[in-house]
Amino acid sequence: MLPISACIITLNEEDNIERCLSSLDFVNEIIVLDSGSKDKTESIAKKKGAKVVLRKFDDYVSQKNHVISLAVNPWILTLDADEELSPGLKEEIKNLFKNGEPEEDGFIIPRLTMYMGKWIRHGGWYPNYRARLFLKSKGKFVGGKVHEAVELSGKRKKLKNPVFHYSYENLFDHVSFINRYSELAATEKFGKGKRSGLFLALLEAGYKSFWMYFVRLGFLDGRRGLILAIMGFYYNFLKYAKVFEMTLAEKQKKK
Repeated sequence: MLPISACIITLNEEDNIERCLSSLDFVNEIIVLDSGSKDKTESIAKKKGAKVVLRKFDDYVSQKNHVISLAVNPWILTLDADEELSPGLKEEIKNLFKNGEPEEDGFIIPRLTMYMGKWIRHGGWYPNYRARLFLKSKGKFVGGKVHEAVELSGKRKKLKNPVFHYSYENLFDHVSFINRYSELAATEKFGKGKRSGLFLALLEAGYKSFWMYFVRLGFLDGRRGLILAIMGFYYNFLKYAKVFEMTLAEKQKKK
């Protein structure tokens, strides 16, 4: 077993957690930080040998930093519950520790996402590099209500093989995700002083879908690429439209 602590946060992930944990059979500690699952997430995690800790959810950054703080190993491997290590990535990580601990302080790993039964390789969805494996003393999560990421200091290296990401169960799930995250993003922007009109909402949404479909070659993913570009439009329009709604409410209060 490698001196790595795998750190995962969960909430009602019974459909994903077993697949995720099964890909971590070479690390000597797995910690699952759960924020109150009502399904079988906790029992599945325990059966797979994970240490399960309960903590009320506040935000993604503090939740992920808390689970890291519980780790006993010098190395951290962070995953989401709907992800797993690809077979190639497992071997690549094992080779890093073949002759002792690696000289780097952290590793940046690509992520490959499954969408509607197909791996998506364009539209800005791949390679989507993220710091995943790092020395506990060299990395921490930073960010706002959405788009948290590991801030890594020291020497780093890119790995070749990806994390597999199983994103949405169906389009209903994707739309529900967009509604939740656009609310978080809009609240964050409004709190930082951002104000919006509908023209800006349309402009931002149009640019995002154009960027995904044409600039980042989303059309090469076929019909799924078109759907994702439309979803990109919808997410950005909804985000700025919600800022617009908050702006109107603010003006009404001042009257």
